[in-house]
Amino acid sequence: MKQFTRTFINDDGTTCVWKYDLDKSTSGPIETSTSYPKEYLKTIEKTKNNKVDQKYLNLNNGKYVGYGRAKALGLI
Repeated sequence: MKQFTRTFINDDGTTCVWKYDLDKSTSGPIETSTSYPKEYLKTIEKTKNNKVDQKYLNLNNGKYVGYGRAKALGLI
């Protein structure tokens, strides 16, 4: 058995399939694929809109800072 696949189903509903071919590589998979459920993609969009996950531009030095630092600096 030189070719085989492994399927991983994660707690968040994503499914990862790893394909192995020991004739081509003995150190790891030769191909991986991940499929996401529709609900998972909606949660990613919600977290992007979350204030805590956003980055804010500090005009004093031109760098992006997180929510806590932006609030401390009075940017928001």
